[in-house]
Amino acid sequence: MAVNALDEGRCSGCELTFAWRAGVLDVIGESARETVAAEVEAFYSVSPFPGYAPGDDARTLLDRGRASPFLRAFDEALPADAVVLDVGCGTAQLAAFLALSAPRRRVIGVDGCRASLEHAAEFRDRARGDNLQLVRADLFDLPMPRESWSLVISRGVVHHTPDPDLAIEKVAQLVAPGGVLVLGFYETWARAFHRFRRTLSRLPLRSRERPFVWLDPLLRGDALDAEKKRIWIDDQYLHPAEVSLPLPHVVKVLARLGLRTLRTVPPVLAAGMLADGAELTPAAATARRLGWLAAGPLDPDAGLICVVARRALAPRA
Repeated sequence: MAVNALDEGRCSGCELTFAWRAGVLDVIGESARETVAAEVEAFYSVSPFPGYAPGDDARTLLDRGRASPFLRAFDEALPADAVVLDVGCGTAQLAAFLALSAPRRRVIGVDGCRASLEHAAEFRDRARGDNLQLVRADLFDLPMPRESWSLVISRGVVHHTPDPDLAIEKVAQLVAPGGVLVLGFYETWARAFHRFRRTLSRLPLRSRERPFVWLDPLLRGDALDAEKKRIWIDDQYLHPAEVSLPLPHVVKVLARLGLRTLRTVPPVLAAGMLADGAELTPAAATARRLGWLAAGPLDPDAGLICVVARRALAPRA
């Protein structure tokens, strides 16, 4: 939906109603939301994830992004003029990184939480990321045309919904023939050690320095300030809605929807992360899962993995 097609709160082409709020195109407005969606939005209104530091600007975000093997490989795999749809963008740090890395890109970040998107809009305006657009919409009622996007990313949202399979379907149906989906989710084996930490965090211990703090590589290090550690604890240990999904199940769901899984991240490819390749085999999937299980205690992403999948080209008439 082009911005210039909007007229007084209604799209002249599709009749979708909307409102502009703090630099965000809001198609939810004040509508009542499904119970879990409402709980998740209320949660992130208090602890937007991941948060921005007061001094964050374009340079600090780019430096932080390029220090991440995943983000660096993702950025290098994208054309400089790509159109990217990020569904469930949160505070849009990934979307902002991709936009700032290549000013000719067009990046659209979509999320259901107004507070998270307002944080994103504040940073975008401060960093002058004019090629980043922000939309507030419900994951299960997205106002985007189906099979029209060459690159869709949804990293860290489907596992926070009441119906993860349907959430995957809603995201996957946006991918155009020949297009790519990068889907991130908490994987059952990869998340196993973190679930143990979550159990420890709920024990009625008197000590302020609870054991799970020392078992979490981000909390015991000094990479995060006190506020970002608080937000990390809220997101990882106190979230009101979370499930883990087995990789083989996700691969089957994507196959049913017409997408072929090419690879997982991790491991991160130095180049060609989005390139075509052989389909992920069951043996390779099992080997990856065993590796993630073993790496759990040192995994800074706490079991968040991505799959890269491609929709087949439409047959020629």
